[in-house]
Amino acid sequence: YLQDLIDFSTKLLYYITMELQNTIITHMPGKRKKTPSGWTTINCPMCTTNGQSRPDTRSRGGFRFVDGMVYHCFNCGFSTSYKPGRTFGKKLVGLLRGIGVPDNEVRRLQLLAIREKENNPQQEEKPKPKISWREIQLPKGSKPLIEVIKQDTPPEDAIWVYKHIIDRGLDHFGDFYWCNDTYLDLNRRFIVPFYYNGSTVGYTSRIIDHDKDKPKYFTNSQPNYMYNMDVLSKRRKYLIVVEGVLDALSIDGLAVLHNKLNQVQIDLIKEFDGEIIVCPDRDAAGSTLIDQAVENGWSVSFPPWQDHIKDCADAVKHYGQLFTVKSIIDSRVNNKTKIEVLRKIA
Repeated sequence: YLQDLIDFSTKLLYYITMELQNTIITHMPGKRKKTPSGWTTINCPMCTTNGQSRPDTRSRGGFRFVDGMVYHCFNCGFSTSYKPGRTFGKKLVGLLRGIGVPDNEVRRLQLLAIREKENNPQQEEKPKPKISWREIQLPKGSKPLIEVIKQDTPPEDAIWVYKHIIDRGLDHFGDFYWCNDTYLDLNRRFIVPFYYNGSTVGYTSRIIDHDKDKPKYFTNSQPNYMYNMDVLSKRRKYLIVVEGVLDALSIDGLAVLHNKLNQVQIDLIKEFDGEIIVCPDRDAAGSTLIDQAVENGWSVSFPPWQDHIKDCADAVKHYGQLFTVKSIIDSRVNNKTKIEVLRKIA
């Protein structure tokens, strides 16, 4: 009996997948083309609703039917998918309607997927990554830098630290800390707290002196943490992923703190409901992050900044925040071939 039930569930999974595939193929608008890698391309019906000024006319949208269905547009970045055992998400429903599938047919497919999930509870969606970090104290004696500066006679080291922040164009960010402890030259550093859900879970400190014998950063970070993680839950169209803390706080982006993401971090970023744009540092180390962006179908940005500008923090200092953010968004690319070309000349 158990084997019969398993066989029935498997057949139902296959039936729903084939029904979805046949429905999509039947309603695909206009010309279509099959690529060597298995994608069936069409003019994307979602571009104008996803922020583009005009409809797609160059077949930038593509379906791929392997173990379910995947759709991705290399123009507007819209993407959605279906795996056997799952229900339909809002994006998939919107795409089906976008290619002209009647509402009654969409509802029929939704109902089939719901019934299958109820009848086959062992087929569960991949659980969201669990994250928890312990609360961490900032270095002893740390105080908000702006409060220290406003004292009648602020310490000289604090003044030089604040001047460095102004020179870098980061004085719009009001959450720097400072302490007078000479251990690890903390008195010559500004401290950036790491927050998650209102708690301090780490920090980094950046030295202002140009001394090759002293580490530029001293960081206390917990596994899987990324700076400014609260941005993942914000309702916005774009998420800009960068490497360093100063880059992220310059543009309100997400900093991975390294040049490579682990799988937990990738899964966390995928929870963001919008377009993900990776803007790597302009050096050899940024190449790994580009590879991971391509693997996960994210956009990569190669802004036309001057040669001496190496990252977002430098760009904000030179161009200002609004221009920097706009240049990142305008220069995003989602086509694998274009990314490979641009990474060689950027």
